[in-house]
Amino acid sequence: MAGIIFGCIMLILVGWAILKGKYAPFILFASGVAMLLFSVIFDTGTFMPKKALPTGSDYLNIIEFIRYMFSNNLANLGLLIMTMVGFASYMTHIGANDAFVNIAIKPLSIIKSPYALVFIAFLLGKAVSMVITSAVGLGVLCLALMGPALAALGMNKKAIAAVFVTSGAASMVLLGGSTAASAKACELSILDYVFIYKIPAALPTVLVMGIAHVFWQRYLDRKEGWIPSEHVGEKLVFEGEDVKRPSTTAPKLYAILPFLPMVFVVVFSQYCIDSIKLNITTIMFFCVAIAMVCEAIRWKGDIDKLGAGLKAFLQAMGKSCSGVVALVIAAGVFASGFKALGMIDAIVNFASSVGAGGLGMSILFVVITTLVTIIAGSNGASFYPLVEMVPHIAKSMGVNPVMLVLPMHQASTIARPLSPVAGVVVAIAAMCKMSPLELVKRASVPSILGLIAHHIFVFWLSL
Repeated sequence: MAGIIFGCIMLILVGWAILKGKYAPFILFASGVAMLLFSVIFDTGTFMPKKALPTGSDYLNIIEFIRYMFSNNLANLGLLIMTMVGFASYMTHIGANDAFVNIAIKPLSIIKSPYALVFIAFLLGKAVSMVITSAVGLGVLCLALMGPALAALGMNKKAIAAVFVTSGAASMVLLGGSTAASAKACELSILDYVFIYKIPAALPTVLVMGIAHVFWQRYLDRKEGWIPSEHVGEKLVFEGEDVKRPSTTAPKLYAILPFLPMVFVVVFSQYCIDSIKLNITTIMFFCVAIAMVCEAIRWKGDIDKLGAGLKAFLQAMGKSCSGVVALVIAAGVFASGFKALGMIDAIVNFASSVGAGGLGMSILFVVITTLVTIIAGSNGASFYPLVEMVPHIAKSMGVNPVMLVLPMHQASTIARPLSPVAGVVVAIAAMCKMSPLELVKRASVPSILGLIAHHIFVFWLSL
């Protein structure tokens, strides 16, 4: 009981600190160490993995455990995340992402109905989200490029902002840090996690959100007296001078490069060429090498250009190590401390006593993830600490871990537009000179319906 009480206190303190904007990895590390220390003093549970070497002192084992977490994660999941982030940044650096975006927006020119444009623009935003994983970068880029064209066709700038603030919701990214962590928690390969569960659940969710956007934006426009036909030809002027617009200098062929990892993951698998086995990280480096060859041809072997590209790749890897990777490792320490206090057993017992079962537990995790995401404005802070606990809970309850992981994974992306302090909400609201709360209102119904629809689809898939 003492461990559970202490664990609840730590949860409250951690939640308060994260909401106050404190550095999340430090908060999770500190709270995790505190819980591990408490578990040693009061003998509430164990935390040392079988592969870790005990030091002979229960207290020094805490330090050894942290070393093990760094060693194990940096060599596997951490390196994978770093290469993914580095690759995405390199694609931006060489203009490959912009080349894809320039091609993706062409269908807008043939659509005349403003509310059909709402749906099409949302789908185009989702297409772009497959190569740009940053929610802020994605929203700002789509708004900067497609916003003026949509406004000229009569769309309300508030509707435009709402469409693009939700572009990162119901993520369909194949290679990303949260996707890799989710696949690991489900004990699945990334390929199986994405193609058997993530994308099949995300696709109908995207359609639900897109249709919801059409009716919700039209309803709010009519409520405000906005008649699209009276605003045809209007210009959308952004606040600020630093809005990035896509470059047109990269060759159109470069639009293929951001998708190479997705292609090779499928090609070198049991679904295609089974004789060649390539680690995901190896594939990422292979794709970077291909892109560098393209750059060498484009710039005729200019060493300065090629060196700048490699520098961008390596710097992005380094930044991700102090960001996402640090958060993943810190979340692992926190989750282990949480488990050592007996908190997971208590949660499972509580769920069983009230007859919650797998669905009830899944709803509980989604509610927690959603609330933390809305209040903190960060999907990472809400997702990573919880996903570390899921395998133990799923095993204890005898349910498919996908039932718990995937709804929580996507809830952290779908709920983000509901937060007035989320980076993407603040950025887009500022660009469009509107209140963040007004933008949240515009994004609310599509996001809420998306949360509900996605949970239903995942539950059906995981049975």
